[in-house]
Amino acid sequence: MSETFALSDVPGAGADRAPEDRGTLDVKARAVESILCRAALDVDGSVAHSAGVGPLGGRNLPTAAVTFRGSIAVATLDVGAHWPCRAEELAATIRDTVRVEASRLSDTEITRVDVTLHVVPGSGDQSRPRRVL
Repeated sequence: MSETFALSDVPGAGADRAPEDRGTLDVKARAVESILCRAALDVDGSVAHSAGVGPLGGRNLPTAAVTFRGSIAVATLDVGAHWPCRAEELAATIRDTVRVEASRLSDTEITRVDVTLHVVPGSGDQSRPRRVL
């Protein structure tokens, strides 16, 4: 009859090892991209936008792409915003907030975040009355 045991029963294979000896955590690009998008939406002035229904529509915002060069990451981020807004100021705030927050949450050094703002329809300019036919 074979004896059953758990991996934690093997000496040096579980919680009895020091944390630095237990291995590493590799954060994949997709996880960092999700963190970037979430952090971008936390900035006042950025908005989520869904363009269309399912795969038939256009692009959903925000979107992110991350490129790793060793342990260093470079990110591009597309974010929606209602017009009028202070675009340069909003993009800079998003860039700085996202870099700090995503680096903290993913334990990845993000050296650059390129932000592109996209004007999306919504509650931006409500000063003119709408004409309904």
